[in-house]
Amino acid sequence: MPRLPDTDQGLIDWSSQHLTIWAANGVPPTIGTTPEQIAAAQLKLTEAQAALASAAAIRTESLNQTAIKDAKLASLRKVVGGLVVQIEGFAKATENQGVYTIASIPKPKDPTPRTEAPVPTMLALRSTTNGRLVLTFEANKGQGSVFVIQRRYRTVDGVVTSFQYQDTTAEKSWTDTNVPGGLTWVGYQVATRLTNNVLSDWSDEKQFNFGTVGGQNPASAPSTSEGGQGGGGGGDGGESLTIEDAQKLKDAQTAKGKGQAG
Repeated sequence: MPRLPDTDQGLIDWSSQHLTIWAANGVPPTIGTTPEQIAAAQLKLTEAQAALASAAAIRTESLNQTAIKDAKLASLRKVVGGLVVQIEGFAKATENQGVYTIASIPKPKDPTPRTEAPVPTMLALRSTTNGRLVLTFEANKGQGSVFVIQRRYRTVDGVVTSFQYQDTTAEKSWTDTNVPGGLTWVGYQVATRLTNNVLSDWSDEKQFNFGTVGGQNPASAPSTSEGGQGGGGGGDGGESLTIEDAQKLKDAQTAKGKGQAG
């Protein structure tokens, strides 16, 4: 119908305002209506107002009852859940699996062992003045997880070794205290080992170049890891070594070589 509001309350307000005007003495004939029509419309208005108010009250009561219902169910869940925890605790304390049968509740499932370990990332290397290399990396470390480190290198004669196991550590930082002398570069990979012995894939290889500015990709070589598995991972160009750091590292390696010769 034209000119009438679309909302319930809007229609009530509009009808109340206009029927009051239309019901005034002498007005109905002047607008083409009769007093009986106006009176009938006012009765419909009264009925609609009552129905709208009743519906609003029901909605309010429904919201209140829903809130009460939610609170009661939450309370029930807390109390019954506490009893289940108490029963499970009793079964574990007495080491009696029959408790679950008597209580008619299922036994807790055994923890599902993790089948995948996170691969370490963001490997970085820095040298120390005594010829050592410090390897750092990032990994999501679960309780009891450790990190396995392997190493390979290229000699000045161009011989590239296979990856060899170096150490297992619980830290995300490891220092290579036995870097051989006479190398052009050395590379490292890291894998995560979980408490159930699941080993992650090997990380990308990180190399450290000796006495060079800028990186060089190491020659391809077969990789072996702890347990004889393939290492994987390719060259990423390695850490570049400043001339000053290169000299310090060279001096340290020279001193190490003299010590071994003596």
